[in-house]
Amino acid sequence: MSAPANIASHAVALIQALGADTAFCLTGGMAMHINRAVAEHPGLTAVYCQHEQAAVAAAEGYAKAADFRKPGFAVVTAGPGVTNTITALVSANGDSTPLIVLAGQIKREDINPFGVRTHGIQEVPSQAIVSPCVKRFTRLDTAGFREALIEALADAFTGRPGVVFVEIPLDVQGAPVALGQAEADEDAAQVRAVVAARGGFGADALRHAMDELLTAERPLLYVGNGVRIAGVEAEVRAFIEAHQVPAVFSWLSFDILPADHPLHFGSPGGLAPISANRVLGGADRILFLGARLDLGTTAFQRRDFGGQAQRVFVDADAAELAKQAGYERSRGIEADLAALKGWSSTSNAKADPAWTDWCQAQRSAYEADERARLGGDALTVYELAGRLSAWSAGKVMVPASSGYAEETLTRFFRPGEDNRFFNGAALGSMGLGLPMALGAAFGSSRPAMCIEADGGVMLNIQELATMRQYAPPGFVLFVMNNDGYESIRASQSRHFGHVFGADAPSGLFIPPFDKLAAAYGVAHVRIETLEALDAFLGAWTPDGAPVLAEVIIPKAEPRGPAVKTVIQADGRPVTSALAEIDW
Repeated sequence: MSAPANIASHAVALIQALGADTAFCLTGGMAMHINRAVAEHPGLTAVYCQHEQAAVAAAEGYAKAADFRKPGFAVVTAGPGVTNTITALVSANGDSTPLIVLAGQIKREDINPFGVRTHGIQEVPSQAIVSPCVKRFTRLDTAGFREALIEALADAFTGRPGVVFVEIPLDVQGAPVALGQAEADEDAAQVRAVVAARGGFGADALRHAMDELLTAERPLLYVGNGVRIAGVEAEVRAFIEAHQVPAVFSWLSFDILPADHPLHFGSPGGLAPISANRVLGGADRILFLGARLDLGTTAFQRRDFGGQAQRVFVDADAAELAKQAGYERSRGIEADLAALKGWSSTSNAKADPAWTDWCQAQRSAYEADERARLGGDALTVYELAGRLSAWSAGKVMVPASSGYAEETLTRFFRPGEDNRFFNGAALGSMGLGLPMALGAAFGSSRPAMCIEADGGVMLNIQELATMRQYAPPGFVLFVMNNDGYESIRASQSRHFGHVFGADAPSGLFIPPFDKLAAAYGVAHVRIETLEALDAFLGAWTPDGAPVLAEVIIPKAEPRGPAVKTVIQADGRPVTSALAEIDW
């Protein structure tokens, strides 16, 4: 059976023609024609999630696992279906994820014209609510809908990619049109033409900045996730290796090079190896490629983040560059990093071996010290990160986005070759890990793993049903169980001297995971020792059934060197300087 040709079916066919082969959905009456079009399109797999937040998060994970080469695609209904998406929309948009949401709406004649609080059935002021959270909001009408779709969907991929939210009123969805897959393919070609016409800007300035970096005595390349979004990982890696330029990374980009690469010097910031911050502080010229340099990364010290060096910031988003405007010894370049595709520097210059040797000595000394301080025979997050790092090649690893356990694991994780490791970095929302990882399982041919914490997984625990229903081969949900919210528990203890709402004694109940797994029909394994962890990883197979692996970790453990925040008498938090980070 094929869906009737209507505006909903054309929109769905167009998104499929743009590369999406999976739609993450939660059905609803006000999206009925969109739902049918997805279900009956032969080129789409429909995955029915248990919550709209999870559907959009899964679409985000899909696009990221596909290395931003394919758009994530989610379908939700009107009213609460829309409002339930907001957290996931902000997360995906903040991480520049090309993602398309088709949302239902009541029929046009019923949309609230009076400004009253409630009017139509399941109607909310969706445009006002959603617009600040996405790159573009569009409501389709029967007139000009093809042109509106082409213009809107192109925005998901141009400049700095992001979320495009297309709302289709119920009567518009069902409006018959004489359009089929051929017309959808034509419109997809027009979208690609618009994207191509808008791209490639700033090429000369960008390439000059790359060559200019090679004139420095102590050059450093800061590789942001914009490099992957632009699809120029290979060109940047070739540049690093050809010219022996030391490189540091953001947490979203640190898998572009394997951690044991001789020119990979970690991810500097407020929670980072001392060596990474020393390398950042030792450079005399730093080129930042596609990096947001958010306050979390820079420990609220963006002005001083490599501030001793000549700094060049490259980004496709002018607003991101505006953050650095007026900084000493700094300039911004608005450019599309995709302009590096197929490019290689004609310079024969290489970084001074003495500078590279110094960077390598800093890293080696720190790693030995870290191992001596944190290594051992107990099952800690540090040891879990080490085991998962060694096991990571050829897999997609999706950690949670917030919390003590997640930060510790990401901090100590060392990606291998052909490993993808990502989370929802921009927002850092609890609960997105499981649905994002489930989406990743559909966006990549590599097996997907989720690494969550006990508190975070509860925010979308219903997606165990999705995990059970679709059973992605080899999928593992690692739940790091430290009996509550350790980051909150630690900060409350430090600042206030007591704990509230962070664990069982202070009012937070988390059910036993073996019983939760049984209720959802999911296999469960409890892991309490390194030996048990090694046995589990050794027995894993890429075609095995999904499993919830509950990993019992200490309530607290060191996260390594980090900035310290002190609350002043006037209530103002003050963060220590990056240069002062130590054990």
